[in-house]
Amino acid sequence: MITSFRDLLAWLDGRGLLARVARPVDPAYELAAVLRKTQKGPNVGLLFENVKNSPARVATNVMSRRETLAAALGLAPERLLPDLATRVAKAIPPETAAAAPVQEVVIGANELDVARDIPQVVHSERDAGAYVTAGIFLARHPETGVYNASWNRAQIVGGDRLRVRMMPPQHLGQYQAAAEAADKPLPAAIVIGAPPALMLAASSKIPFEADELAAAGAWQGAPLRVVPAKTAPLLVPADAEMVIEGEIAPKLREEEGPFGEFMDAYVEVGRNHVFRASAVTRRRDAIYHVILAGGTEDLALLSLMLEIEIWKAVAPVARVVDVGCPGQLLGCVVAIDKTRDEDANAAMQAAVGAHRWMKFVVVVDADVNPHDSEEVLWAIHTRFSPETGVLHQKGVAGFSRPDVANLHLGKLALDATAPVAMKKQFARRKFPGIEKIDLAEYLGERFRSR
Repeated sequence: MITSFRDLLAWLDGRGLLARVARPVDPAYELAAVLRKTQKGPNVGLLFENVKNSPARVATNVMSRRETLAAALGLAPERLLPDLATRVAKAIPPETAAAAPVQEVVIGANELDVARDIPQVVHSERDAGAYVTAGIFLARHPETGVYNASWNRAQIVGGDRLRVRMMPPQHLGQYQAAAEAADKPLPAAIVIGAPPALMLAASSKIPFEADELAAAGAWQGAPLRVVPAKTAPLLVPADAEMVIEGEIAPKLREEEGPFGEFMDAYVEVGRNHVFRASAVTRRRDAIYHVILAGGTEDLALLSLMLEIEIWKAVAPVARVVDVGCPGQLLGCVVAIDKTRDEDANAAMQAAVGAHRWMKFVVVVDADVNPHDSEEVLWAIHTRFSPETGVLHQKGVAGFSRPDVANLHLGKLALDATAPVAMKKQFARRKFPGIEKIDLAEYLGERFRSR
């Protein structure tokens, strides 16, 4: 397993999956444009070593591949979902570390300026400015003390101020609402360059009462190393790259946005919460993590959590082989080992009910890769029957953001599996020896197979 962001970069580098960008890059638009184009092409991790006017190097796209997610947790890719579905229920509390790389440098309240101490990365044309996009917010429930970890975008204002998108029913929003009801701030920390297991815990859909530091331990199969924060009553991951300590102010809202979100459109200006920083702690040579909303890294982290929920829902009614969310997060593809024709309908019913966001489900046979959109479209073209293979649920609520909620009413599922009696007719052709072919030997070095 890989227990730090720094070790994750080393793992990628050792496998030719990290590109180091030495030329100067502007953090406003240029960095994100290079990232976006990389995600459409080789989809490797990026380490920008010369970001203009930046106090740190910038890494991105580091958790964009399924094999990376599996390696980070010490699991085989083909066992990722069933093994994690088992692990998620086994909380492992964190352990206090003797030393904390994340606190090698401490910038106190009188010295800090988040507009100076954090790289000012601007992503999209209409974004309101620089945002923290790979910040994991850590907070404790004001009454129970249970830790929540969640991804939240934060607009960098300057001085000690950031503006944060958060609200119930999100767990962090519920924590803040409880603190605000008592007219108290909510102590919080923004973790950047987090251990991979904490990234996954922050993406997870675990119950409200579960502790997400313990969930991170469960993901990696070992305790998460933590230390007390310098200025907030919180534990923070000892091996992170950077932590912004502070609190979320009660009864204070400021205009935040617009911001280009994960559905490749903008969330317009809204009144959102204010985070006041009390310290920034970091490694001496901290690497700043950036995630492009709706990009391959964002979707890989979030879709894994949805896939686990769908696996757990479908497994009691059909033999699940794998689950994928190719392209976006509002639908999924479930591959099953179909032994009865009824299995596909049972899988469709279970999958659409597994999570509110699932408005579109495709069920395919075990010989179809549910992570490959071309494979899925092939299965729809060749095995789906419009006459008998449709499940349509009208009026069921889906993605709940108010400005688009009406568009996401209803659920649709397609059975793209072959009838059991016709399995022989649908057996796919094979190409002997294809697994041994290295295209570089035939087409030249630049076409080397990955």
